Amino acid sequence: MAKQESSIPEAISASLLSFAQFLEEQGQVHQSLDLYLKLVERYPASPEAPLAAQKLAAMAQGSRQAGQPHMALRALERLEAAHQEP
Repeated sequence: MAKQESSIPEAISASLLSFAQFLEEQGQVHQSLDLYLKLVERYPASPEAPLAAQKLAAMAQGSRQAGQPHMALRALERLEAAHQEP
């Protein structure tokens, strides 16, 4: 039973990453940003979290360059908060 319970967070984090990537490819940047952030915040130890963090950093950089510093700042603040020690 413990094996099955531990696989649930892994399945959720994998699904979040897949759906976030799909939304990003479809041009739904805000929605994908929220899912990447959710993954990093809720499942920081998952195998998908580093890729989600990289995506967030790239999206923040792109937002800054596109003249949307508020979106970049929001993403970076939440990413930083997710990596702080409790």
